[in-house]
Amino acid sequence: MSIILKINTMDPSLQNELDSEIKTVRSMILKHTRTKYHGVRDIIEDVLDLNGKMLRPLFVLLAGHFGEYKSNKMVNLAASIEMLHMATLIHDDIVDDSKLRRHRESVQSKYGKDMAVYTGDFLLAKSLSILNAKEYEASHIERLAKGIERICEAELLQYQSRFKTMTFKNYLRIVSGKTAALFAISLYVGASESKCDDKLSNQLGRIGYELGIAFQIIDDILDFSEDPSNVGKSIKNDLKKGYFTLPVILALEEQKLNIEDFSDAEELLEGIDLDKGIEYSRIIAKKYTKKAFKRISKLPESVAKNALEAVAKHMLNRNY
Repeated sequence: MSIILKINTMDPSLQNELDSEIKTVRSMILKHTRTKYHGVRDIIEDVLDLNGKMLRPLFVLLAGHFGEYKSNKMVNLAASIEMLHMATLIHDDIVDDSKLRRHRESVQSKYGKDMAVYTGDFLLAKSLSILNAKEYEASHIERLAKGIERICEAELLQYQSRFKTMTFKNYLRIVSGKTAALFAISLYVGASESKCDDKLSNQLGRIGYELGIAFQIIDDILDFSEDPSNVGKSIKNDLKKGYFTLPVILALEEQKLNIEDFSDAEELLEGIDLDKGIEYSRIIAKKYTKKAFKRISKLPESVAKNALEAVAKHMLNRNY
């Protein structure tokens, strides 16, 4: 069964290669997370099944094709980053008390919060321990560690901002430290470990950052969809938990209102022009999308460039 996105505009031979490599990434994750504690193993397999698109490993592999691609090295690196992502998903759902993740029961809901915490911590440790310092640049391992630090800082900022009026600047700090950071790291280290020069590696990292911002804003918009099938989590769950995402932030800003002016989520939704907030959010998402595609257009001509553009179009071309 195919693992990655099937995209008509991608070179078929590269598509098949990436598909095979992503399957190997999954196998590598299972290999590195073998443990005698069967409950942990079950959770990891569940989270892997939830992560069908595996965008971050895909970005690592695509970036590697801009340089001297070495399969074993790229697959291991991709597995490390995906384990880091899996840990953040588990921890996110614990903090948010989410019942659903991509249309299915979340880990903390299915297995309990204690097992979810232990498994998330286990994955965080494994995400770095599988990288041999003799094979990978020490600076890149440090970059992954910094990525974990940025994610934690973003989570703390988001948690401490609950039920408070948030600025657009702080919203970007949170998104930059979560979704955008891992997209950027995936493309940067994939390129740099494949011996791309600093200019190209940094350019790919910046593309990942901009794609990540756009991707998260689109998710924020979809959270207010009237059709639950459009999203894989509880509709408006962020709002009910006191996490005010971009459509609400911009609607409040437009009307010069504060969160403190409202008693609960329902009153807030009735008192703001959410449609206007969604409209402004779409404009910003398209702004970051345009920036990313402009950078992609300046990359060296190659099959990898065409594939990256095709994947970016597919991931951002959602009904929002």
